[in-house]
Amino acid sequence: MKNGITEKGLDLIAGHLESRAGQFPQVEVETYFYSLPVNYSMYDVQTLAERIAGRMGLVGYTPVIQLEHLPYDVGGQINLNDSKIVYIKIDKTRFEQHNYKPVELVAVVAHEMAHKLLWTRGFKDTSKKIEYMTDACAVYAGFGFFLSEAAELVVGEHNNGMLSYKSVRKVGYLERWQIAYLRNRFFAANVIVDQEEEVPQNGSKFGAVEITLIIVIIAIMLLAAIFAR
Repeated sequence: MKNGITEKGLDLIAGHLESRAGQFPQVEVETYFYSLPVNYSMYDVQTLAERIAGRMGLVGYTPVIQLEHLPYDVGGQINLNDSKIVYIKIDKTRFEQHNYKPVELVAVVAHEMAHKLLWTRGFKDTSKKIEYMTDACAVYAGFGFFLSEAAELVVGEHNNGMLSYKSVRKVGYLERWQIAYLRNRFFAANVIVDQEEEVPQNGSKFGAVEITLIIVIIAIMLLAAIFAR
């Protein structure tokens, strides 16, 4: 699902971040330091949140991970206020069943901590439009790799004997090409992603092979119908 934000819009967002969100190291984060194990525990996620807070310069702020039942299309939530205690909610069922992909959970926590960072910098808009700025802020803080991976999560592969397809879950608000654009701007990361690529939200994505197969099957069915007359 495309959000309509152009490169010009991304440059505008990036400019706001560069002028008001503070300065970060001019390199993206080391993925191994922030990655989660497949069988992650509450301790792992709590430690991750503390590391992300440190990376974002939120000195004196204490993130606290809480488990709560959230809507399926909500990866995480944060209570935004001026408190030094930062409560971040993640879904209890998905966490306990390890239905969060590790890279997805990193992206979720980075996004929520970016909300707090923006709040401390005077961005106190709580409407949906701040979500794009928040994703961009997480990229600016060096977590672009995780957001990019989470923007197109393969959560299932299916084959009914005639067609094969993948179930894809989208996490976040920016598209992959937009994340790549920001990574290149902030870090000269030289990331290449096709701008025409579109990932359906909670839908299925057909690859070139699958599309070709569908076309062939339709053609065969049409020919069979013609010869059957």
